[in-house]
Amino acid sequence: MALTLAGWLMLAGASVQGQSPPGNTAGNRLTVPQLAAQLSDADVETRLRAALTLRKLGPAAAPAAAELVKALRDEDPRVAEQAMWTLAFIGSPGLAAVPTLTAMVRDVDEPNRVTAAAVLGLLKPSQAEPAAALIEATRSSDAELRRAAALALGALGASALSGVTPLVRLTTDQSRDVRQAAVTALGRLGGYAAPALPALRALTTGDDPDLRPLAAAAVQRIESDLARPVRTEPTPPATTPPSAPPAEPPPVQAANGSQADVPQTRPRRVASRMEPAPERQPSRTEPSRTAPSRTEPSEPSAGAGNRTGVVLLSQDKPRYTREAAMRNVTGVVVVRVEFRADGRIGNVELVSGLGSGLDEEAMRAARSIRFTPAQENGQPVTTTMDIKYRFVNQ
Repeated sequence: MALTLAGWLMLAGASVQGQSPPGNTAGNRLTVPQLAAQLSDADVETRLRAALTLRKLGPAAAPAAAELVKALRDEDPRVAEQAMWTLAFIGSPGLAAVPTLTAMVRDVDEPNRVTAAAVLGLLKPSQAEPAAALIEATRSSDAELRRAAALALGALGASALSGVTPLVRLTTDQSRDVRQAAVTALGRLGGYAAPALPALRALTTGDDPDLRPLAAAAVQRIESDLARPVRTEPTPPATTPPSAPPAEPPPVQAANGSQADVPQTRPRRVASRMEPAPERQPSRTEPSRTAPSRTEPSEPSAGAGNRTGVVLLSQDKPRYTREAAMRNVTGVVVVRVEFRADGRIGNVELVSGLGSGLDEEAMRAARSIRFTPAQENGQPVTTTMDIKYRFVNQ
C-alpha cells in the first residue's frame, strides 16, 4: 500500500512541476483567502495556478476548504483534480468534500472519477454512503476505477464491512493490478476482513505468483488482529451501593502517543446529581475540565426513582494510525454508544471524527467496552452515552 500511496502522491504532483506560486502585481505572494477567491476567477489559468499553489501549501490551505469543495465542480478537470488532492491533505476540513466526491465516483461521465475514489480513500470517511459508492465502483468496466475503489475500501475500516465480499470477488479480476489492489485492501482491513480468510488462504498457494506473498501478508494481518487478547474482567454485583464506587481502572494508553483512559461513570443517586447548565442537553458532551487527555462519558438522563449510571470497566486500546501520523492529526473523536440492559454494547455511532483511521479506532475501542448496566429502581436499563477519545501525535 505504501507504493500505491506513493503513486497517488506522484500523480498529484506531476502537473505541478515547474509552476511558480502566483503573486499580485507588487510581486508579493498571495494569502490563502486571496488564493481561495481566485478559484472562482473567470480565467481558467488563474484558477489552475491558485489550485496548484493551495495544493503545495498542504494543511495551511485548510481555510480555503469551502472554496476548494466548490472547485471540485470546476468546468476544467485540471482545476477540479488539484482541488481534490488539496482537500485530501488539509485534515478534517477536507471531509466537507465527501458528499461531492461520493457523487463524482457515481457519475459515469465524471473525468476525475478515479481520482475521486482515491481521495475518498485518503480522507477515510466513516459514513456508509461513500463506502456504498466505492462498492458500486468495483463493478465498473474501467479497471483503473476498480483498482482505486478497492484500495479506498481498504482504508475505510469498519465502514467497509459490506465491501469485503466485493473485494474477495476482485481477487479473481481479469486485471492483475486490480487483483493485487483487492488483496492489499483486505489486508489493510485487518480483522474486519475475517470473512475473506478462506479465499486469501487459497491464494497463498494459488497459481498467481504475484498474489501469493500479498495474500500471505493479508492473512497474517487479519489473524493477528483476531488473535488480539480480550479482557474478561468480572462484572460487579448489580446491587453495588452508590456510596461505594468501584476502583478506577488503569488508563488505556493508545499506541504512538494517543491517549484514551477508560471512561468511568460512578454509580450515584439522581438526587445527588449536580444541576446542569440550562443550555446543556443530556446527550451532549462537554470538554473535560480536569484532564484534557481523558475520555469522559456524558451523564445519564435524570429520571424518576433511584438510578445508577453505567459503570465502565475496561476496553481495548485505540491505536494512533500511520495515516494520522503522516498528517499530524490531533483532536477528539466522539462516539455515541448504546449500553444495553443485558450487558452488551448495542449501536455505536460516530458523533464527530478526525478521519485518518482514528474514527474507526475509537469505534473499535467503544465496541470492546466491558461495563455494568445502568439501573433504575433496582432493574438494569438501556442507556446511551457519548464517549470522547483524545488522540495526540507524539
